[in-house]
Amino acid sequence: MASDRTNDLKAFRDFADQRLASNGAEVTLDEALELWEFENSTEEQREEIRRSIERGIDDMNAGRTVDAFEFIERMRANGPTTGRR
Repeated sequence: MASDRTNDLKAFRDFADQRLASNGAEVTLDEALELWEFENSTEEQREEIRRSIERGIDDMNAGRTVDAFEFIERMRANGPTTGRR
């Protein structure tokens, strides 16, 4: 199973070497780590990622999203919260 490799440092080094040889200048460390995690995830994990992306797109298309600047302004206006009521 691909997920068995997730914590294999040698496998990650080989993966990174391959990325650097092919298009290393175009890939950031964060992007390489995310790609590594995705490529070594289970089919169930990949399906959940796909469903989450689809839900986000559906929310955006239905107008159930808020601009990031507006969100930050709302958070500032409401003050910090502790999660308790």
